[in-house]
Amino acid sequence: MKRSVIDNAIDWAIEACDRMHVALPGFARWTPEQWEEKKDSTAYMRKVAMGWDVTDYNSGDFDKVGCVLFTIRNGEQDKPETGRVYCEKFLIMKAGQLLPCHFHYFKSEDIINRAGGTLRVYLWNSTPEFDGYKKDLKGDVHVMIDGQPVTVEAGGYVDIKPGDSIYLTPFIYHSFCAVEEDGDLIVGEVSRCNDDANDNHFNPYVDFQKIEEDAPMRHMLCGGYQQ
Repeated sequence: MKRSVIDNAIDWAIEACDRMHVALPGFARWTPEQWEEKKDSTAYMRKVAMGWDVTDYNSGDFDKVGCVLFTIRNGEQDKPETGRVYCEKFLIMKAGQLLPCHFHYFKSEDIINRAGGTLRVYLWNSTPEFDGYKKDLKGDVHVMIDGQPVTVEAGGYVDIKPGDSIYLTPFIYHSFCAVEEDGDLIVGEVSRCNDDANDNHFNPYVDFQKIEEDAPMRHMLCGGYQQ
């Protein structure tokens, strides 16, 4: 992605949160210069990758396939039973935007519709590792919707309305989108400690590309704090 597209996407995400009355913490609006000034006091934040991330999942079409993510709080995945053992994120999505199919090896998560339109979640089980972690195209998927058990056929979906949530465990493939006719969407995620570099398994595989630096950086990304 181009740096200019990334920065414009974060501008839009901040505006969307303001418009839908979802408050962001103060550090969401720090400039790169402020991050540098606070380098000594933000070592933990940088270590656990708190802050903005933006991706089009190498689709080349961010408005259709992509997401703006903001990690509000996180712990260290290699120390799951000490300190902060959880993560909280916002995923800010444009109407019609899709997040590709993936599962997590480690973390369980609640995916919550915080504000806006309808979150549509598509579901599959994964086959075992010896079978290549393929999508199971036949087996029913068992999830929890706000604490109640729900069974979904392979490749089926559930619609999550504002305030509602779905609980997902490791090795459940999921893809979700902001239903286009219902508008922009702010999704919350509450999970075990998050490690996007090692705990996401995409199907099909996503090759994340380097940023094309076509403009000066206006927003720091969580992947850029230690660059």
